[in-house]
Amino acid sequence: VLLGSSMNALTSLSFPKSRTALWDGSPVGEKLCLHLCCHRKPRLVLLEKALRLAQRHARHCNKPRLHCFFLGSVSVDADEEGVTVTLERFDPGRDQPGSSGRVPSTLLPGDILVPCMFSAQTETSPEGVIQSEADSCLPPQALQQSMTGSRQTLDLSQVIKVRVGVVYSQQSDAAAFSLSWSSVSPSVRVDIQPVRAVPIIPTALLRSLTSVSRLMPHTGSRQRGFLTMDQTRKLLLLLESDPKASSLPLVGLWLSGVTYVYSPQVWAWCLRFLFSSALQDRVFSESRCFLLVLFGSTHRAPQFFQCRGPEPQPGSGQQLDYELLTATQCITLYQVRPQWLHRADEAFLLNVA
Repeated sequence: VLLGSSMNALTSLSFPKSRTALWDGSPVGEKLCLHLCCHRKPRLVLLEKALRLAQRHARHCNKPRLHCFFLGSVSVDADEEGVTVTLERFDPGRDQPGSSGRVPSTLLPGDILVPCMFSAQTETSPEGVIQSEADSCLPPQALQQSMTGSRQTLDLSQVIKVRVGVVYSQQSDAAAFSLSWSSVSPSVRVDIQPVRAVPIIPTALLRSLTSVSRLMPHTGSRQRGFLTMDQTRKLLLLLESDPKASSLPLVGLWLSGVTYVYSPQVWAWCLRFLFSSALQDRVFSESRCFLLVLFGSTHRAPQFFQCRGPEPQPGSGQQLDYELLTATQCITLYQVRPQWLHRADEAFLLNVA
């Protein structure tokens, strides 16, 4: 639903007859590249309690190899230069009629679901286990569907798919774990450059996005949507949930509630604009650029950027490519925690190799 006078503006909207020179694309700042790993690669944090529950379940089942799940969340780091996958819950999964494998027992909105192969020490190396698991999910159909076909809100948990392999051996008073993980995410890079401001039709939505109260601590919330134009080449903000956004000519997107334009949230929203099959009429400039309007949490006035995605492939349009990242780590858990082992070791961090 549009806010206030946005609906009135939409009723009388008429897109410019000419789809050329819709805005001034002259650069007014340095070019940047948006990508999930443009500043640093994703990090994964596995909580000790989840790992201990998985070990306990594996010993109880007494199977050499066990398919299970870890659940958690994907969050943007405080400096907005990367993302962290935090796994804090273990789910043994359940059998489902008609399904060849196990499915999670409890999956909440916004959860990232991480399949895990939990194995006792064998001749097989953990890297071999997780690599075969990663290969089996390529091409990542679920990732492709969430990026291109879904009409639901795009969450960061939908743009990165993770698999974990755990090989453990039990000793007298401790358990040794070899952890390995792989992640698949879009490899698409989006080039952006600041441009001159484009007039925006004043609506209640625009007023709420530029109000002073939005800049106060703990009051700003992340919102996003798309941009269309009227016949005078003024922008009209559409909310993501507006059903008309799927059929109107769209020249770009807008986002609020972030501090920096290189935030992974901005990159993910650009990918939704580029690849979503739900958007029927995307209008690009002569150089195949689209607009981004950022209502940053530290700026009252909106910031304007011109964005450019990958070149379309002949005969196939925009190509959504992926990259595979892997990492490994070995840890030891004691039945009785030694006094020298600090409590901070309850979380295990796997950086990408």
